[in-house]
Amino acid sequence: MPICIVVEAEIKEDRMDDFLDMIEKNAVGSRAEPGCIRFDVLQAADQENKFFFYEVYEDAAAIDFHKTQPHYAAWGTFKESGGTLSSVSKKASGKFMT
Repeated sequence: MPICIVVEAEIKEDRMDDFLDMIEKNAVGSRAEPGCIRFDVLQAADQENKFFFYEVYEDAAAIDFHKTQPHYAAWGTFKESGGTLSSVSKKASGKFMT
């Protein structure tokens, strides 16, 4: 059964350019990983600096591998540098997916 990760992140407005560069590289790198089924980056319609990441992995081993990748580390570095106002991650099991 696939494992889904949904991240809701609010980005500091003065860090948007840095964020968009980093998250595009993260998404492209993640999609190339074995076991990554999907990695979407969505921007909220009503708040320009709020984003959602929708990630789907085949299994826990694929998530473990993802967490070893440089593009994943770049997200952590961005957060540690103060680029986010908030970031919340939720894990879910895929039930009815296309």
